[in-house]
Amino acid sequence: MNYRGVKESGRVGGVVTALKVAILLAFSAFGIYKTITKPDWIASFTPFMPNGIVGVLAAMDLTFIAFEGYEIIVQSGEEVKDPERNIPKAIILSLWIVVAIYLLVVFASLGAVESNVPSWRYLGKLAEFSLIRIADQILPFGSVLILIGGLVSTISAMNATIYSSSRMAFAMGRDAFLPEVFSRIHPKNRTPHYAILFSYIIVVSLSLAPIEIVATAASITFLMIFITINFVEIVLRYRRPDLRRTFKVPLIPILPLLTIAMQIAIGYHLIAEMENGETVFMAISLWILFGSLVYFSYSKVKTFEKLEEIAKTVYEERPIEEQEFRILLPIANPAFADKMVRLASMIARQRNGEVVLLNVVTIPEQTPPSGATAYVKNAKRFLSDLMAKIDVPVGGVIKVGHRPAEAILSTIEEVKPKLVILGWRGRTFRRDVVLGSTIDPILVEAKCDVAVVRFERDWKDVKSILIPTAGGPHAVLAGELARDVAKECNASVTLLYVGRSEEDRKRADKAFKVTLKPLKDVDVETKFVVDRNVVERIAKEADRYDIVFIGATGERFLKNFLLGVFPEKIVCKTSRTVVMTRRWMRLIDIKMDRS
Repeated sequence: MNYRGVKESGRVGGVVTALKVAILLAFSAFGIYKTITKPDWIASFTPFMPNGIVGVLAAMDLTFIAFEGYEIIVQSGEEVKDPERNIPKAIILSLWIVVAIYLLVVFASLGAVESNVPSWRYLGKLAEFSLIRIADQILPFGSVLILIGGLVSTISAMNATIYSSSRMAFAMGRDAFLPEVFSRIHPKNRTPHYAILFSYIIVVSLSLAPIEIVATAASITFLMIFITINFVEIVLRYRRPDLRRTFKVPLIPILPLLTIAMQIAIGYHLIAEMENGETVFMAISLWILFGSLVYFSYSKVKTFEKLEEIAKTVYEERPIEEQEFRILLPIANPAFADKMVRLASMIARQRNGEVVLLNVVTIPEQTPPSGATAYVKNAKRFLSDLMAKIDVPVGGVIKVGHRPAEAILSTIEEVKPKLVILGWRGRTFRRDVVLGSTIDPILVEAKCDVAVVRFERDWKDVKSILIPTAGGPHAVLAGELARDVAKECNASVTLLYVGRSEEDRKRADKAFKVTLKPLKDVDVETKFVVDRNVVERIAKEADRYDIVFIGATGERFLKNFLLGVFPEKIVCKTSRTVVMTRRWMRLIDIKMDRS
């Protein structure tokens, strides 16, 4: 079914799921009817938790996997219409529908059973045969229907599993984490047929192993996936607060940390209480070790090679004496090249660093890199002229590629800069990006600090600098860059906090304290003002200064940033040069920032 196509697989999956739900609803309806017609039906549900909360937690070890199917929704994201809207909605709806059906089945099972012992104990002894026994008591041909439902459920689960795992293999093959053959598409069916075959082989191989070990290993593997997801959610929320999120997990980091603790407890109980726990632990460890070997020996090498293919280096000149602090300066617009070079030189000179200029020769998708020879000559001349104007150690790189963002990211991997400075024209007309199709991927993926600059037309001497701040690591980076420029130009710095009321003064003091740390050696003053319109006030204040540095941080500040207030609306309302900063946050940096 998966080989034939997504529509065929989806249609069959829809029919199978409908049949499965119909059988469960019929079972629930007959069971509930029998329950409420019993004079003492409430006794079937007392005591409510006979083994207490410990019993509930122990049951979660075995039942949580029955809820994990929603992850398949995410794995089909590339084939979903309007995924940003439909995927969160589908996850929430599917979870609530499944919970409702499970509760109906549990209520019907506990209430309808007839036995001389408590219903929960009776069903526990029957284990997986319990539904069949109850169905025979409440439905004509009940056991046959439940067996059919079980087989149908297996078909539905297998269909979804092969679909999702093959898409994972397809994506990993496309991104060079697995061999390229897995990313090939069948010319007629338009399906990743080799990835489907690969998934099928794994499923068949595992079906030959003892089912208890496979089931327990699968449960623990899912727990590891969910623990990783919750951990990454915390890291990304602090490392990349400027990402556009269509759904935001609340109570960060409390909720993910509680979830991780619960999942660790469940995993420990699974391994400790199962007879084959040690075997399962060894199997999972070997599987992870095998995956790590594949990544470090194959995937890491191939992904770097792919970046090299996407953006080919055709010219490179390194500084004679390489410095520890390195600035990468992609230059695309000759109109602002001199200003970009001047700003980068100021910062590099104060840090005893170097500047590496990058020019990307962009060619159409259908054009090979060899077709850019004529453009490369002009690019060399352009870089040579700029390098002659820089009085700090300087180098130059020319890359040929189809997309500038990929070429810049490839250069970041090779050059390992501490800071990347990007020019920005000040407005984007696309709704699916924040700052632009080139800048957004770099803000997300670059493992270094990033500064995005919108220059005014006549940027000359800098005598006064404004830093609107809400505290945090991004504001500290804004302060560091502002300090370098202030020392070069002997300029004064003003820290600004715009509160909506006098109650925000304490927040302002905290933000000032954080941002003042890198500004000890320059002339600094702090300014707290109250205004209901934060954007208008910052833009108004900005017009009094020569250059503005903005660090994207703080919840209220961040919401404005995502809505286009920072930087777009402020840039549109002021004629001054604006520098927006994003600090690269490692895990240790996040911990230190939180403490």
